[in-house]
Amino acid sequence: MFAVFVILPQFCLILLGYLLTRRPSFAKKDFWIVTEKLVFYVLFPPLIFLSVAKANLQIGQCSYFLLISISAMSVAVITAWLANFLIKESPWTKWSIFHCGFRFNTYIGFAICSTLFGDKGIAYLSLLIACWVPISNVIATVGLVHASRLSGSENNGKRKNFLVAVLSNPLILATLLGLVCNSFSIELPKLLVDVLKPLGQSSLALGLICIGAGLKINDLKRYLQLMIVGSLQRLMVVPTIALAFAIIFQLLPLESCVLLLFAALPTAQSCYVMTASMGGDSAAVADLTSAQVIFSLLTLPFWINVMLEFFPN
Repeated sequence: MFAVFVILPQFCLILLGYLLTRRPSFAKKDFWIVTEKLVFYVLFPPLIFLSVAKANLQIGQCSYFLLISISAMSVAVITAWLANFLIKESPWTKWSIFHCGFRFNTYIGFAICSTLFGDKGIAYLSLLIACWVPISNVIATVGLVHASRLSGSENNGKRKNFLVAVLSNPLILATLLGLVCNSFSIELPKLLVDVLKPLGQSSLALGLICIGAGLKINDLKRYLQLMIVGSLQRLMVVPTIALAFAIIFQLLPLESCVLLLFAALPTAQSCYVMTASMGGDSAAVADLTSAQVIFSLLTLPFWINVMLEFFPN
């Protein structure tokens, strides 16, 4: 019950976002696009920056944590590829949903991490995200380029702008800037902290509402097998791999919990936008993304209980 109550507030906010889109005054897609941009570019980076800048981090230990975490997620990429063999869909659809097997929902992750582990947990999660975002985006792009070739709608412009998009990612920039301030013990002005702190705090609630507003269920009957296999791979197999890596390579309890939480997150909402812009099967990705968010209401409490069992400290 503790695990359920940890995630219940987050999913109530997601439900609120979903219900808001059923009201005529909040149904316009343009409104939510602007709101998501506000969260991603203005509100969310201050949360990450302050958490990393003020955290008590040991760089050497963080390097080991990052190495093990990236290795575990790399194995997750392999399981996403293997899961395609169990899905009876066209190669175009299979390669379109491939990146849903190893990408992650940032807002749910930070909301739960903040509740369970506080600022230091957020700092570790920020570092892991800063490392995994460019790696996962490269792999996702390769898969989507292959999917677009299968459909005959290859998008070369998207590939040309990919490096710029990764390097200008506000999450990565905020993490790197916070890491610089932390490493050189730069004291932040009180006025700056007082301005950035409420911005960061508001990002979590608004980000979760945006997730609910973005839920899309197009054709449950058609993609039922795909959603079951894809959700099991992402929400059960990937965290199992992370748990094994944390135990075998003896990560610290907090590091183990952050890795396990990161691995247990449903896939990113941005998967749909990326797939649609590159000529993939965006309808299948929309259904799978939404299904994972819904199923994670059941799987996340399970993995939180696993954390309490294996890493009680």
